[in-house]
Amino acid sequence: MPYGKGGTNTLSWLLAYRVINDCNGVLDNIDAAEGTQIDRNRIKGQALALRGFLYLHLASCYSFAIDKDPEAVCAPIYTQSTDETIAAEGKPASSVSEVYAQSINDLEEALELIPETYVRDAKHKIDNEVVLGILSRACLYARQWEKAKTYSDKLLAKNNYLMTESEYKAGFNSVDNKEWIWGHAQTNDQSNASYQFHYLDTTTKGSYYYSFNADPYFRDLFEDGDYRKDMLFWATDPGADVESAAYVWMRNSKFRFRDIENQLGDIVLMRVAEIYLINAEAKAHLNDPDAINKLNDLKTARGAKTINTNLSQQDLLETIWLERRKELWGEGFSLIDIIRNQQAVVRKAYPEGPIDYIYTDENGQTHTLKKKTQGHRFFNFPDKSAFCPNSKYYLYRITDAEELANKNLYKDHPKLSIYTE
Repeated sequence: MPYGKGGTNTLSWLLAYRVINDCNGVLDNIDAAEGTQIDRNRIKGQALALRGFLYLHLASCYSFAIDKDPEAVCAPIYTQSTDETIAAEGKPASSVSEVYAQSINDLEEALELIPETYVRDAKHKIDNEVVLGILSRACLYARQWEKAKTYSDKLLAKNNYLMTESEYKAGFNSVDNKEWIWGHAQTNDQSNASYQFHYLDTTTKGSYYYSFNADPYFRDLFEDGDYRKDMLFWATDPGADVESAAYVWMRNSKFRFRDIENQLGDIVLMRVAEIYLINAEAKAHLNDPDAINKLNDLKTARGAKTINTNLSQQDLLETIWLERRKELWGEGFSLIDIIRNQQAVVRKAYPEGPIDYIYTDENGQTHTLKKKTQGHRFFNFPDKSAFCPNSKYYLYRITDAEELANKNLYKDHPKLSIYTE
């Protein structure tokens, strides 16, 4: 988990502010740039949208839920390019509510500037649909239900495509998928980011991080007939000698390399399914009966059983949150959902087996072997305390370098007490 201030935590912070500064550079100079006013407006809107996306990242990962303490410290807000004076002094960190507000303001301004008629030539570029999607996400996290409903309704009116079973099972590795709203295509000469596929692809021999597997109990959450259940299964390490392997793990085939030889896979940043779930959750908070319709639209597309209309508001919300886990698994939402909904990690020991493991060899022959199963190995936080809501272990942390260099960091909002206890 992020609490340790490790390399991932530091990169997350530094990369966010590096790109924010790049966006500010564009915004500081775009009005004097050559070209048409339409093009200048679009470029300005794209810079604002990207900056808003990064402030959303900071708000949702570096602070607890906005309703836990709206004035809790989060991160500094920079809206102009950083010169030497600003860099030397540093800005005070703003509150979580202020960072969410900055994100939403940037995105709403971007929505006005990027024409609906703009047609991008690559899916990593930000167009009107992408802005509507990020706005829907930001307003949901900020608990602005009416706005989340409005923006997600607008996006679904433009694009409500949900992928077919064959598309879903194709490996989540191609921006050509029609359900992907926003994503990065990876090529041989620009493939560093695709290294994340070593964490995602646990079934291909070319992958190396076989320890990233699903909770064995997770598969039980899917009903028979839901084709997503087919993509979770017991298996040995890819490439291992099946006969001699002692254990099987709950593998997934959701993510697979598109190009095994070069270990490439495109990166999904936003899908239409997420927008259905945002729309359903926002409407559930507003007691809008269409919430169930949107949830059932998604469940039907996945071959899952629909739900009835007799659920209480809380039961409906919990059903939607569960569907987010099932649909968006592995795409980077679970930790944020735990934070924003003030929930706790839940882990249970899984019996070690043995089970009957059925596999097919290279000659097409089916065999059954007795194998031990492997589930979670850790059932509490690193300090041995029990899993609980609002733990420091869920948050990314402001880096040591920022705390040492920025003398104004905690001028307006004190450091979170969980880090000083």
